[in-house]
Amino acid sequence: QACKRSHLTGQAGGHRLKAACEDVCVYSNEAEPWPGTQNFSEGDSFSIGNLSIKAFTTSGHSVGGTTYYIEGLDKPVAVVGDAMFAGSMGGGMISFADAWKNNREKILTLPDETVICPGHGPMTSVGEEKRNNPFFATEFR
Repeated sequence: QACKRSHLTGQAGGHRLKAACEDVCVYSNEAEPWPGTQNFSEGDSFSIGNLSIKAFTTSGHSVGGTTYYIEGLDKPVAVVGDAMFAGSMGGGMISFADAWKNNREKILTLPDETVICPGHGPMTSVGEEKRNNPFFATEFR
C-alpha cells in the first residue's frame, strides 16, 4: 500500500510506482483524485504491518492536501506535506485561511510528542511548533 500526495508535485512518480509494484494499492485524496488510484476520504484509515495510518484533509496548499497520522512507532508521526514547515506556516497556495485553520485544528491538536515530517525542511514536533512557531505560538501559550 502507498499513500501519496495528491497535487501535481506529488503525482510525478505515481504511475511508475504502480507499474513497478503490481500488487501495490496507491491511494489519493478524493478531493484531488488521480487516475489509477483508490480514493480516500477525510478520516479514512489504513494499515501497513503494525502501523495504523489515518488521513486528514489539510487543504490550503492544494485542494486535496493530506496529513497522514501514523501510530505504531516509538512516537506518533504526522506526514504533513506542504501544510506546515518547521517554524513556518507552510504553503497556503490555494487558501491561506484554510491552511491556517487546518494546521491549528488538525495538526496542532495532535499529541505534543508527534513528529511532524514536512514536505520541505527539517522535521519538528507538535509541541515545538506550539511553543515556537510565530504563526501559532501565541494561541497555544
